[in-house]
Amino acid sequence: MSADQQPIVWIAGVGWDDTPGTDRRLVTAIARRHRVLWVDPPRRDAWGAWVRARTYPATEVAANVERLRVPAPPAFTRWPVTALTAAIHATTLDGARRRGISPRAIVLSHPLTRFPARGAAPRVLYVTDDWVAGAGLMGLRTTAVRGTLAANAGQADVIAAVTSPLIDDVRALGAGAPAVVIPNGAPQLAEHRAAREPVAGVVGQLNERLDLALLEAVVASGVRLRLIGPRADRDATYGRRLDALIAQQGVEWTGALDAGALRAQLAVIAVGLTPYTDSRFNRASFPLKTLEYLAAGAPVVSSDLAASRWLDSRHVAVTSTTAGFVRAVRDMVRLAAVPDPAAEAERVALAHTHRWEARADDFLQLIGQFASGTR
Repeated sequence: MSADQQPIVWIAGVGWDDTPGTDRRLVTAIARRHRVLWVDPPRRDAWGAWVRARTYPATEVAANVERLRVPAPPAFTRWPVTALTAAIHATTLDGARRRGISPRAIVLSHPLTRFPARGAAPRVLYVTDDWVAGAGLMGLRTTAVRGTLAANAGQADVIAAVTSPLIDDVRALGAGAPAVVIPNGAPQLAEHRAAREPVAGVVGQLNERLDLALLEAVVASGVRLRLIGPRADRDATYGRRLDALIAQQGVEWTGALDAGALRAQLAVIAVGLTPYTDSRFNRASFPLKTLEYLAAGAPVVSSDLAASRWLDSRHVAVTSTTAGFVRAVRDMVRLAAVPDPAAEAERVALAHTHRWEARADDFLQLIGQFASGTR
């Protein structure tokens, strides 16, 4: 099997059918150049397909992407059931090996799954978030996530992460493999010309990662706010506070939108907001929404995040105080009242330099270096 035919086995952090995030967007871009075998996280609803397919329930889900579903027993994230889950996972991957599938590389981006024991393909640990700090948000045990991350870091040939703080975290666990930062990417949005409205927008899931105090202050200052995305909050107190925000005059909640409706919203907001709480998990993250705003031609006001500072652009205002956040939002809403095609074009051009296709090229180059033995 030639290198071009060998699939990249991608042990994903989310299921293919889940809300598309870093994994799926990067894999979609990579698949335009190389075949990918996407491995879903263990799920209890995968048993039927697994049994019918005799341990290799794979289906084509996109051009050049085959999806492999992995079943899980009840309480599969708890010890000692985790050992059974790992055995089922290994058996499922062995099904691919028995069919003569020889991986070009194995990429692992799941916080509670370990690298396969068999095979000589290069191993890439791809860290998309601070999994240890976010274990509680994901309903996982912190000790289990830390132990899995440390084990995988020790077995990886190379480590990639979306931000430099994540590299530092993995290094702190004793990882000695080479490490590189491959940030999140920007979508390539279809052109949608419309007049900007005097509205600040927040795109994405509404959950405890968002700093409601910032959004409440924006609304209190007289700026209209549009929340664009599904609710995913779990904490009851937070939920009541979010209810109260949504109920305020001048606040609109659209709920989840399809791709076309989302593009239409991005085309008309005056400014996009990335209002994250000051937590370890958030500080190490690279929010996709920031680049989505820019790709739509909108300026951004962000909490003080390393990823936002890394962009180093006048079109991304990074603030560390509530007053500064509100002031920046008001300024950008005011400026949007006068159309500025040149500024919008600059933002789109900035996003284009960070498009997912460029990230895919970086990832494939990294894999190629280790697959060819070049270190």
